[in-house]
Amino acid sequence: MLTTVLIAVLSVAGCVPVSLILGISRRARNDLVRSIAGSIIELLRGASVLIYLFWVYYALPAIPGMPRFDPVTVSIVVLSLVGGAYGAEIVASGLQAVPRGQAEASQALGLSKYRTFSLIVIPQALSQIVPAFSSLAIDMVKWTSVASFVGVQDLLSVANTIRTTTYASVSTYVAWRPLLSALPADQLAIRTDRARPAAQPCAARRRPAGRAA
Repeated sequence: MLTTVLIAVLSVAGCVPVSLILGISRRARNDLVRSIAGSIIELLRGASVLIYLFWVYYALPAIPGMPRFDPVTVSIVVLSLVGGAYGAEIVASGLQAVPRGQAEASQALGLSKYRTFSLIVIPQALSQIVPAFSSLAIDMVKWTSVASFVGVQDLLSVANTIRTTTYASVSTYVAWRPLLSALPADQLAIRTDRARPAAQPCAARRRPAGRAA
């Protein structure tokens, strides 16, 4: 179980910077940066996690000069990159939900682009990003089960070993599911999602104009 916890926690943690970099680049004004980010996102989302896991673990070391990594490291890297591609769309959507007038008004007041982005845009976008990202984190915990295909002794691998030894398929997988839900990353994502209020469009938060006397 410790191996599954390690892969889940580090994968979710590694997914965050990848999501931010690709998501912000996805909304960049530079056409080249936006195109490169979009291509990377589509490439990572274009195939399943299992295919990338096989490619990095089995095919990549076959190239001369390429090192062979251990299964746990490969699993963490692949899950972080694939999860980051899905998270990038969440970040881009959250940034798009912030009305453009917010940034224009802050720049008109003399704030730099960096301060406008960090103090005005990002705090409002988080109300859209956090709930969706919590759901992604739960999905990534479930993705850890594919690590058993490259030799990682995770919960699914242990459950399969018990099943083949005892021939008790139903009872084994019934006991395996609650253990998966008890993982720290899964519980943190669930509690974060419940603690957040229902996200509302940023534009709806503006106070209505008072009636003319």
